[in-house]
Amino acid sequence: MQWIIATPEKPPDWFIQIVKQYTPASSGLYAAQLLWQRGIKDKQKLAAFTDHKTYQPASPFEFGEEMQLAIERLQQARNNHDKIAIWGDFDADGITATAVLWDGLGQFFEQNSQLTYYIPNRLKESHGLNYPGIDNLQKQGCKLIVTCDTGSTNINEIIYAQKLGIDVIVTDHHTLPEERPPVTAIINPRYLPSEHQLFHFSGVAVAFKLIEALYLTLPNVPQNPLTDLLDLVAVGLIADLVQLSGDCRYLAQLGIQKLQADSKQPPTARRRPGIGRLLELCQRNGDRPTDISFGLGPRINAVSRIQGDASFCVELLTSRDLKHCHQLAEVTELANTRRKCVQKDVQAQVAQKLTQLDLSTTSVIVLEDSQWPAGVLGLVAGQIAQETGRPTILLSTEERTQGTTPTPYSPLPTPLLARGSA
Repeated sequence: MQWIIATPEKPPDWFIQIVKQYTPASSGLYAAQLLWQRGIKDKQKLAAFTDHKTYQPASPFEFGEEMQLAIERLQQARNNHDKIAIWGDFDADGITATAVLWDGLGQFFEQNSQLTYYIPNRLKESHGLNYPGIDNLQKQGCKLIVTCDTGSTNINEIIYAQKLGIDVIVTDHHTLPEERPPVTAIINPRYLPSEHQLFHFSGVAVAFKLIEALYLTLPNVPQNPLTDLLDLVAVGLIADLVQLSGDCRYLAQLGIQKLQADSKQPPTARRRPGIGRLLELCQRNGDRPTDISFGLGPRINAVSRIQGDASFCVELLTSRDLKHCHQLAEVTELANTRRKCVQKDVQAQVAQKLTQLDLSTTSVIVLEDSQWPAGVLGLVAGQIAQETGRPTILLSTEERTQGTTPTPYSPLPTPLLARGSA
């Protein structure tokens, strides 16, 4: 690995003097240097960086016509009493995004009867929309799917849903297809310029902006304040490791304040007893980003890695039932303990296989094993790539149950299916 160090650009004296007002115990030079390299180069940006109360967040309608189309369809659903399904994802960003839509849309649509959610199974399904899931929602009478943290490239599945009479609103932050997908609306910050304050949003933040737009459009309907969702937004943003600048940083700051305030309440008075109990189990109090990145995030992610189905995590984050939330938090903690053991075991097996390779002549590491659980392969591949400085692909193989049957005349081997992470 070769590091290329950027030549530091010395900030002007006037900027150093302004920064010194915020750092009276020092010369202000090093703080000014760091801020300048971050792109904070004027008094207004500096004020907003040091005090979030002076920061001006972007309107949800900065997403333009797509946000307007989404709100129009949701209003139509409200008027027609359409059944709506939230389609989430199984990682921490996807789970928190689903929880934001569940709580947020739940202010406008009756939960369970008119509003439902679907989280794919990590070990049996993949990210994004799939045909069996869409079929299932159609049988339930669903007329609208709202995705979160997924869906931008699911062109065929979106067309399939439409043929079944289901409209699709995509909220996502992943790579865009070459052409706009044939959806009712797609809200994705990648359509914005890279310097835009919303560009680095994760899935949960995009979902939050949709709810914010709905609150602004129908201000008299919701009973709970929009700010009640900010703790969920902070968990998803920080767990997804997005760049914390612009509105990402602002929302994370507000959300951490919410987390901290709620964790100080007695368990019976907490708005989110599930999060409170999880913080207790990982011996953190929710007042800093590392409490999420090393505490809450890995635990939420562990559920799908070990069990496949992480649907109950939405309940864990949104339910007010203290006893139920504590039980779900214990199950989540157990999954994380199990994940650590499995990950350590697979890592040891990979290290053993690596001893049989000549790394001096190996550009890319590709290893497979039929016993490796697919849920932890991404974590182990990341560790191996970091240790060796080489791209790493780890695969779990299994014999196909369907396919060509060998005959005496064509004794074909049973083909293997490989599933894994790079």
